[in-house]
Amino acid sequence: MTADKLKLAYVVKYYRPMPRISGILRFVIDLIGELETDFDIRVFTYRYSPEAPHLERCGEHEIIRLRAPFPLRAGRAVRKWGPDVIIFGSGFWRPYYLLPYWEAFRLGLWSCLRPVLLTQYTNMTQKQFGLIRLLAPAPDGIITTTEPLKDQWERYFPGRVSYIPPGMPIELSPPDSPEVLDKPYRFRIGYFGHLQPHKGPDILLKVFQEINPDNADLLINGVGEMEEGLKSSAEGWDNITIQGYVPDVDPSLRSCDLLVMPYRSSVSVLGYSRAALDALAMGIPVIGTPSPALEPLIENGKNGFICRDEAELKERIRTLIDDPELCARLSTGALQSAKQYDIKLIAEQYRDLIKNVKN
Repeated sequence: MTADKLKLAYVVKYYRPMPRISGILRFVIDLIGELETDFDIRVFTYRYSPEAPHLERCGEHEIIRLRAPFPLRAGRAVRKWGPDVIIFGSGFWRPYYLLPYWEAFRLGLWSCLRPVLLTQYTNMTQKQFGLIRLLAPAPDGIITTTEPLKDQWERYFPGRVSYIPPGMPIELSPPDSPEVLDKPYRFRIGYFGHLQPHKGPDILLKVFQEINPDNADLLINGVGEMEEGLKSSAEGWDNITIQGYVPDVDPSLRSCDLLVMPYRSSVSVLGYSRAALDALAMGIPVIGTPSPALEPLIENGKNGFICRDEAELKERIRTLIDDPELCARLSTGALQSAKQYDIKLIAEQYRDLIKNVKN
């Protein structure tokens, strides 16, 4: 450890390596990669497998893996290390799950009187949201990943809440020949994410089948409870692929001309959808629904479209399949709009907040 570096404990239940990397985890990995040059970082995470080592060094930071009950053990391990600042990551979208988790962590932390920043990665349900006022001791600061989420928390913790959006690496000089999955048709529509009802992959499948284009295909990437039903519905369609999970989605995503995310709800989604952010950074236009995880990212006619119903969704997809010039304009707009979510800019906001809370 360098003498002038602050010691930062980052508590997050899941961290690398994992069998499946979520949008939240990708963001946390990218963020820590940017912060590790400025802080002496230890990541305290769950030992999800007996084969995973208890202690491991990754880049410039250390990973401490702990057995169950994780939040209690994490609090104890953090207290023993004695950091200057603690970040506690929450992916809970139900307040009544977050509350006991937080209390167990603070019980383990006990007499470690260091500032604790609670980072709420996911959008949360309004149902029983008032339970968060029972968090005790109250967080010294709260970081939310969307502005509506900030407004939710601000009602109970006025003056303590900061909005910092999620970010991702932006390629200043994109690779000359990035790896791209082959596609059998001129135009490819993609969906990337968990195959859950609230994310609406079935809506996209239905709309695509109703359009029934002869010059486009649909690629659905992900796993979840809807996977078998989607595969059954797509049976016999040569231009529909239900791909399942792949460790590296970039070649598949780069092969797409359009990303469609017809969310019914944004609860449990990383603030702003990581798949949508990645698509914009690759110059891929995004069509979404009016959800907090998508709507702030999409400017109608500039980098994609927000669609209010299935009829509008169908019309926009049909138009983009047949209008290469419009797609090219939206692609340029997508690249421009992604720059504000560069992980370097996001990490700078975290640096400032961490140093301010310490002072």
